[in-house]
Amino acid sequence: MSAAFPFATPDSARLAAADLPPRVRELLGELLVLCRHVLTAPLILTVEAAEQALLHDADHARNPQMQAELLAQRGQLHAFAATFCDRMLDALADSLVQLRAPQDTAPPTTSARPPGLLGLSLVDDHEVDRNLVLTEMVRRENQRSGNSLNLLGQRLAVLAAAPAFDNDTLPLAPQALCTLVRRLAEQDGLSAELQLALYRSFERQLLERLGDVLERANNLLAQHGVLPGLVYTPYLARSSSTRRIITQSVGGGRATQPAPRSAEPLTGWGSTGRAGSWSALMQNAFADAVPPGAANPELTTPPANLLHDLLQQARHAAPMAIEPPSVPSGLVDAVLARLQAQAGAATSITDLQTAVTAQLRSEHGAQAQLGSHDRDHLDLLRLLLQQVQQQQRPDPVPAALLARLQVPLARAAMADPAFFVRDEHPARELLNTIAEAGANWLGDDDVDPQLMQRLAQSVQGLLGQDARTPEAFAAANEEIQQHQRAAAHRAELAERRHVEAARGKERLALARREASAQIDQQCQAQEPPRFVQTLLREAWADALTLTRLRHGDDSAQWQERLQQTERIAAVTAAPAGADSVPDAPLAAEVEAALLQVGYHPEEASAVARRLATPGGEDEHTSRTELSARLKARARLGEHAAGSTSTHDAAPRSAAEQACHEQLTNLPFGSWFDLADENGSVRRQRLSWYSLLTGHVLFVNPRGQKSSETDLDTLARQMAAGRAQLVTEEKGRLVDRAWQASLSALRALAGRRRQEPDA
Repeated sequence: MSAAFPFATPDSARLAAADLPPRVRELLGELLVLCRHVLTAPLILTVEAAEQALLHDADHARNPQMQAELLAQRGQLHAFAATFCDRMLDALADSLVQLRAPQDTAPPTTSARPPGLLGLSLVDDHEVDRNLVLTEMVRRENQRSGNSLNLLGQRLAVLAAAPAFDNDTLPLAPQALCTLVRRLAEQDGLSAELQLALYRSFERQLLERLGDVLERANNLLAQHGVLPGLVYTPYLARSSSTRRIITQSVGGGRATQPAPRSAEPLTGWGSTGRAGSWSALMQNAFADAVPPGAANPELTTPPANLLHDLLQQARHAAPMAIEPPSVPSGLVDAVLARLQAQAGAATSITDLQTAVTAQLRSEHGAQAQLGSHDRDHLDLLRLLLQQVQQQQRPDPVPAALLARLQVPLARAAMADPAFFVRDEHPARELLNTIAEAGANWLGDDDVDPQLMQRLAQSVQGLLGQDARTPEAFAAANEEIQQHQRAAAHRAELAERRHVEAARGKERLALARREASAQIDQQCQAQEPPRFVQTLLREAWADALTLTRLRHGDDSAQWQERLQQTERIAAVTAAPAGADSVPDAPLAAEVEAALLQVGYHPEEASAVARRLATPGGEDEHTSRTELSARLKARARLGEHAAGSTSTHDAAPRSAAEQACHEQLTNLPFGSWFDLADENGSVRRQRLSWYSLLTGHVLFVNPRGQKSSETDLDTLARQMAAGRAQLVTEEKGRLVDRAWQASLSALRALAGRRRQEPDA
């Protein structure tokens, strides 16, 4: 088990101060890391989706007053969004850290429960609406995730040394999460309508994904020994027909298979998923190969024997009548040990097998050959490595490491009968680590010299040991994993900087969008001269954007800028006359605002005079000269505005729309395989995306920004097959390679069985 806190986490101080046993503190620390990793994206998207809905409603408002009200609500929600995610996660962390604290058994107050009729008091309709919405949200999610909630309540009770938690007291239950959302919304004074919009967005973005969060929390605790075999099977009274169906399905000779789980996006650093179960792959492979109605051999035959039988069928339809004498496995291993000392003399398993056979015949006679099981192990390893090598990049360094690793792998496979059926065999774990490095981490822009050096040192150290023991592979792999954990931490820090920069650009783009909306509103209402409208959209928009960005929607400075905008539109909309003079106070305010965004004093004064004079006229500067100066200036937020999604292309097809909906529900950190113009595929991490602007940020496995796009473009690429989401079951290269090897082996055996006997 890994150390509790290899690096500082946001909850380290909480756990250190808690009066908890070391083992409980360690498990809660890993659970909190999981919660922050999985829940951050849904919490951010909760507020962003609600903001997007308000902006959409504002764009389609029936009148300016309604539009202003919706924009004001959106500003209030935007201020709430700044701390919502962190406050939710901190409150959840506090509740988990205080698992062993005495529970409050007092009945809930009347303010915390839906109001009843006992007091015959008048109740606000909005209060009833909020209670009903939250109650229904909790009820629906309790029904969807009841099994996972019960299991997690039992496991957390072990950590708390207390009776099992029910749905009303479990920290990760829908009841607790909805209570936290409502408490934060009321503390910040969100209006009732805004709270309802927030609750509905919270259900779509987080509660509907809560089942996956609970399942991952259960898996984490089970893997660390907290009730690992726990199942929840409620008693259901079955009718005789139901019992007959179950009996027939069990007695038919085929083991029932669990329903397939939905594919989970791969989000862990290193772009590799959880280790797959090779024993389960064997069972599924042979279960599918059994004809209907036939007895299933996997129920009585060990998986390793089934694998050897399948390999024999693939070689020939009938066994040979006379088998040449075979050499004992001990002598074969002695030859492999000498080849291992030569540091990878063979370049493939076929060459290795030829070299071993030649050496045996030179020492034990011309008829000597490998035993059937030794030959089977080498053939199976050859199939596996062929599939692994097909997914490698054309880089000589990882190819050389894989070649040097073949002899130790051959010795481990021949020494351990369960090499191909045991879950998470240390030798296969080391193979996967090196293969993943060659396939994903060692791209042209992703080279990690320290990782390459660590891989070479680990393989070199393994060549000097007895490679038959799993401990030797485990020690070599642990050295690499220590380096990768440190590299993942550095990548996470680098990614965080890029995400913060992207979110800053988004805030700038949204501020510019809102400034433009306010200017458009005043231009439509007052209809100032066309040149004044140009000055408002090019110069004054910068001042509005900066104020909105610095102080927010609910600030006095922003309200002052809006009043100035209205005054500018009203003054310039008046007809120009011979005695028209600038509004001196307004001109001074406009000039000061433009100086804050970097305008030259002469330019700021010229723009201010035109924006404060009836008709927008100014005898001191010409329109042509002022227009030329403004076009030469860089606009505030111009680069950020270009990153927003402004697609006017053809409407998305059904497949593209489905991909777009899938993207908007993905957690941050999901990995994608992206194909470039040359067809080469690179694995990149979707670090962040915005539902408001559609902006998407990708980083490479080292946490450095690799590309930027938008949700619409990415959805179209997914529909066209140029972008593929990497899921947990497809994350590990060695698991995919073994599954492909089994499929190829079964196909070959099937063809041999269909061939007519000679």
